[in-house]
Amino acid sequence: MSIGPRAYQFEKQLAQSSRQQRRDRGVFYTPWIVAKQLVAQADQILKQQLNLPMGLADVTTWATFLSNNSVELPAERFSLDDPFVQILEPSAGSGVFVVAILDRIYGNILGAAKSKRYGHTDWHRFLSEQLPGRFHAIELIPDATEELVESVESFLSSTGVNRLGVDPVAILTGNALEPEIHHRLGSAATVVLGNPPYAAASQNNGNWIKQILRGRTPESDSLHSYFEVDGQPLQEKKLWLHDDYVKFLRVAQWHLERRRYGIIGLVMNHGFLDNVTFRGLRYQLLDQFDSIEILDLNGNTKKRGTSSQLTRDESVFNIGQGVALSLFARTPTSRKPSIQFGELWGPRDQKLQKLEELSWQELAKETVVPSAPYYFLTPRSDGTSAEYHQGILITDLMPQSTSAVVTARDAIVIDTSRSRLLSRIQELRDGNISDSTIRRKYFPKPRSSKYLPGDTRSWKLPDARQQLRDDADWEDRVEACNYRPFDRRWIYWSPGMVDWPRGEVMESMRTHQESLGLIVRRQMPPDRPCNHFFVADSLVVDGILRSDNRGNETLLPLMMGRTENLNRDLLPNHLNRVTSRQVFDYIYALFYCEEYRSRFSSALQIAFPRVFFPETKEAFDTLSALGNQLVNLHLAKSTAAVSPDDVSSSAVIAPGHPKFRDGFVWIDRNTPLAKVDSSAWGFHFGSHQVLRKWLKDRRGSKLSSSDVHHYCQLIEIVKRTQSLMIEISDCIKKLGGFHRAMGFKLSDNVKR
Repeated sequence: MSIGPRAYQFEKQLAQSSRQQRRDRGVFYTPWIVAKQLVAQADQILKQQLNLPMGLADVTTWATFLSNNSVELPAERFSLDDPFVQILEPSAGSGVFVVAILDRIYGNILGAAKSKRYGHTDWHRFLSEQLPGRFHAIELIPDATEELVESVESFLSSTGVNRLGVDPVAILTGNALEPEIHHRLGSAATVVLGNPPYAAASQNNGNWIKQILRGRTPESDSLHSYFEVDGQPLQEKKLWLHDDYVKFLRVAQWHLERRRYGIIGLVMNHGFLDNVTFRGLRYQLLDQFDSIEILDLNGNTKKRGTSSQLTRDESVFNIGQGVALSLFARTPTSRKPSIQFGELWGPRDQKLQKLEELSWQELAKETVVPSAPYYFLTPRSDGTSAEYHQGILITDLMPQSTSAVVTARDAIVIDTSRSRLLSRIQELRDGNISDSTIRRKYFPKPRSSKYLPGDTRSWKLPDARQQLRDDADWEDRVEACNYRPFDRRWIYWSPGMVDWPRGEVMESMRTHQESLGLIVRRQMPPDRPCNHFFVADSLVVDGILRSDNRGNETLLPLMMGRTENLNRDLLPNHLNRVTSRQVFDYIYALFYCEEYRSRFSSALQIAFPRVFFPETKEAFDTLSALGNQLVNLHLAKSTAAVSPDDVSSSAVIAPGHPKFRDGFVWIDRNTPLAKVDSSAWGFHFGSHQVLRKWLKDRRGSKLSSSDVHHYCQLIEIVKRTQSLMIEISDCIKKLGGFHRAMGFKLSDNVKR
């Protein structure tokens, strides 16, 4: 049996009439087979691990459950005559999960009946006598609730049930992330199933949901806190725990905390499985649940598959975010948590076909053993080996740091042309131009239906424009910035136009002539080389190495004013007299060592890099000198002369270009810009293929002679970088290899 097309009608209508509301509310309904598979496995866990033979259809009371399993009575008061199975769908939409649950119950009842006739009688009796009051579905949008009612009625009718006199499913219109709706349920749920919405910019910011994430409610202050690991705070500057799906998970966990036993089954953003800042969430799940089963469906448009050579990996939803089917159960058997994992890659139709044809046990059969400090719920090689931890964390060695600048409106406050940028700011200052005209021109796509186009919670266009008018020195606010690798641009440096200027560290980079800063990332994508290292001598804008939703770049300045940003107590004794610049250059050479990047790739994917120092001063000096060349090269302070013969006449960069063909970079079908080899063309700094990206960002523009000259210099910079990386590797080899150069003692399981 399957759900009818009417259940998906509201989503289609909303996609056509209000795409923004659809995104804000997360109205992307679950494919039937996805809901069916998750519900089926939840039913199996109830039967096999919680000893409830009828699964979702079981009517065992709490008194019997406690007696059969010899377990503790939950702390919260309730009647022992209540059935154990209390079902909640907290984000019901138009009923895909609700119908999947009813369909599973229907199958259980018919399967246990003596005959088909008896089965239908038992089904009718169950709906009218057993289910009412213990299956609740919550939906925020009233129009979707109407479709939900229709979906339930249509399913019941297909099973021969048209009139009951009671509602077997209590359908509530309200917000499951607010406490009032839960007071109407009567009792806490032991089974929570559904597909909650995803919204990183959550609009659900009430005090109750904020506090429950931290393990507190008005009734208790000793619940699980996603902001702690083993009783210690996360100590993160930036967290990603405010997404709506995290809040729905926390509410579901709150229900089971009150009942002690039960199961949660949710379709969730798969980022929680291995994002470093989610380690508190994972720790708390492992602390409460003894059975965790994950089927990662992937489909993240910003993450390529690593287990197979795929040309495309699609989400099972019409979204760019990858998802995972996630089950968390607390069973009567107290034991060490058991974690089963599986994943699917590839086109959407292939994933759905496998979900249809294969059992959960066939799909999720790999065992995962999470460990401190990150408690990942995915299989991975050990990136926190004893060898790697011999290194010094870069943020300990250079303690002053900051995240890169986030303007929240790059298209307005950043430009390749200083005069064009000032012209745009002058237009914003012009009182004869209305706010609505500015919004239409510069903010054609609103971020949220909650605010006018361009506005955010903390930034309002009329106020910002007035601040610009009141600023007598507005023309002096333009500063140089590092926007992308080898792509310096101009930024309008005004508090009213830049959301996160990043305070003292970035101000030091802006005001001191000899500023120098190291750019790193805390996490690097698991599907790409660990090459997210760069250098800057002025303001640094987020995205310089990678634009994604997994944190931003971190800048570590060499100096803060006249004080070096270096913890000399961590340097080995034979380096106690080296200058801070020599240390900086050495670190840069280390980070451009291919063996360092590959040897510690697992660790670099999840944490800030660590620094290893060689055992001799001579080795340090050699590598520091190579690093000095790299630093100067990447700051464009030492580039080779470019022969004019290598440069064609300038032309407009055509759509779909640049392209690499026959050893040349082409900016349209007929115009080669410069000669380059394939290795240099494909070279990346972070996620940016620089020889392609610099031109791609200028599509539709005519390159000036200085632009062409800069691009040809960029080619030389890339080629020289490749040569210096080879020299660094050769230097390490001459020292006996990385492990000997750095004085490692290799264990038996570490490859030489």
